[in-house]
Amino acid sequence: MREKIANYIRTWKARGYSHDIPDEVPTALMQMGLAPSYKAIAFAILKSDPSMKSLGFSAPASPWYSELKRIEIAQRPNTKRPQWIQLDLFRSQ
Repeated sequence: MREKIANYIRTWKARGYSHDIPDEVPTALMQMGLAPSYKAIAFAILKSDPSMKSLGFSAPASPWYSELKRIEIAQRPNTKRPQWIQLDLFRSQ
């Protein structure tokens, strides 16, 4: 988490906040990710957001997700599509 916060601050300093990022910005700007603030960092910590998605980072890819999804799909019942889907409504006459 500390590494992502440091990266967040470095990134915004490189974008023009050379001295430091502000403590607060208008809520709309903060929610859209258009301006950095220490308040946004505090909200991410308080929300228990370890991947820092609220600061614009992506969640780490899970090596197990695709395997679990494959098992889930394999266990689904093999049902036919409803009859109304099988009808050829666009048949040329």
